[in-house]
Amino acid sequence: MNRKNYLRGGILGVVAASIFAVTAGGANAEYPDKPITFIVPYSPGGGSDQQARRLQPGLEKALGVKIRIVYKTGGGGAVGFNELWRSKADGYTISNVVVPNIVISAKGKDVGFKPGEFAYIGMTARAVGALMVPKGSKYKSLGDFVTAAKANPGKLTVAGVGSTGAANFAELADILGIKTAYVPVSGGVGKMMPMLQGNHVDAGMTASSHAVKHRATVDTLVIAGPATSGALPGVPNESGWTYITTWGVMAPPGTPADRVAILNAALNKATADAKVRDLVTKNGLLQMRQTPAEAKAYVEATIKKFSK
Repeated sequence: MNRKNYLRGGILGVVAASIFAVTAGGANAEYPDKPITFIVPYSPGGGSDQQARRLQPGLEKALGVKIRIVYKTGGGGAVGFNELWRSKADGYTISNVVVPNIVISAKGKDVGFKPGEFAYIGMTARAVGALMVPKGSKYKSLGDFVTAAKANPGKLTVAGVGSTGAANFAELADILGIKTAYVPVSGGVGKMMPMLQGNHVDAGMTASSHAVKHRATVDTLVIAGPATSGALPGVPNESGWTYITTWGVMAPPGTPADRVAILNAALNKATADAKVRDLVTKNGLLQMRQTPAEAKAYVEATIKKFSK
């Protein structure tokens, strides 16, 4: 081989080696190495949006990439859940999940996704349910509301988020022995609260965290569960009302377990931040920390509860 051909071969060899190194590095790049999309299935201003915004800084710090929040609303969350269902299972698309909303929205119908098959990363916070009226309402107490409802069966209007709200209010209505007209609102609490605050309905029902946040414009008549809340002093509780809303994060079905583990670790770091803990407490929420296995079991238990 002459010197010219030798030099040419050497140069080509170096170039080939460089290309191989770049290609191999790209194939084995550490996850994550690009922005992650965070789907919020409900309108801005609701609990899901608040959760995403609350977690965004901590997730970005822990993962070292940008978290891009997008809204895919409609169908009581079903539009956003379907968007995640169809997304590539590579860990670069995640979504807020609300339990039991995701279970109830899929119950008894083909909505395109199966709640039990998502890759659950972890639940982060929960709150009991609350029945609220607009500030200045003539219903000053739960007793006033019940009396009016019994005197006018089916006349009082109660707004809630989609079919989830219908199921949760039906439980309370049965306990109280009343009949009202339920008003389903699509798009989440961000669209329901203005209806309540604007006196377009007699009452509204959602997680107590919203009652805390909007206490300047609404009054709470009762909360669910076995105890009263320090964040809502003076508000009675109904122990037989089992309504609890839980917010978490999930990924598409089939997302690799190692990537789910990385996302879970980042999620738990984000929720451990003092600012996040303070926000959770201030808004009347109870913080949660879970492994992916615990999150999956939590959803499976909810599926079983609502299958009856």
